[in-house]
Amino acid sequence: MTLIRWRLKEVMARYNVKGVDLAKKLDISTNSMSSLRRAKTMPRLDGVALNLLCNALNELAEDLEKPITPGDLLDYSPQPINPPDADRVFSLTKRRKAKKLKASIDETLPETS
Repeated sequence: MTLIRWRLKEVMARYNVKGVDLAKKLDISTNSMSSLRRAKTMPRLDGVALNLLCNALNELAEDLEKPITPGDLLDYSPQPINPPDADRVFSLTKRRKAKKLKASIDETLPETS
């Protein structure tokens, strides 16, 4: 299950923003715009890129009641406090222990040739 869902496609549809126009405003290719729009999870965007995207959407949007913000582009669904893959994301200590354990197991296994 996805924690953070990317909603650019929905925002563009709601405010009648065409991908070609948004690509031109952001100075990116239509293929890049299509990939950005189709993404299911939040793409890796830094603060500058996210700001430029929101500014472009606000300029192109029709019937805009309030400015489009990064929060409008994201949908958050809470997950369990400690999902199974959490250690791989943040816990450097646990990743190091797991790596050492794997290395020690590999050393004890007989080589097969």
